Amino acid sequence: MTKDYFLWMDKQILDVCNFSIEDVVGIPLDEYIQLSMNKIVPKNEIRSVYRLLIEGDQAVAMGGLRKLPNGHGEIVRLYTKPSSRGKGFGRAMLEKIIDEARDFHFPVLNLDTGIFMRDAQSLYISNGFQFCDPYDGAEPPPRLLPYWLYMKLKL
Repeated sequence: MTKDYFLWMDKQILDVCNFSIEDVVGIPLDEYIQLSMNKIVPKNEIRSVYRLLIEGDQAVAMGGLRKLPNGHGEIVRLYTKPSSRGKGFGRAMLEKIIDEARDFHFPVLNLDTGIFMRDAQSLYISNGFQFCDPYDGAEPPPRLLPYWLYMKLKL
């Protein structure tokens, strides 16, 4: 599912920005996916989770929650397969992660999103997220910053 996410993201970034994820990170995409997994949800951090939503025998949505250096939570890799969109899976995943962030007593929940992720931004706004300035610990590398937005939810 993570590879599906990155392949989808790579196409979106290429279409909007005219460069690829590999151009940004300087290594093959498969290698970057492997390296990024421990950064997304560190194995030694007890206040982090990574969830898959399964329908039948297929993963249809995913999302992670991790602790930022400032003690806030961050939603990472919230994604629904394009063929499964419009069925409420993304909303269900987002609401589960928000509940878990509250259980972890994070005061604020942050996320970052590409400018091309308009449906995701609408979902976040409908759940109370507001646009904000970039925050410490956000993943986007400098080359993506002109194409990136940041949001937060006070819990």
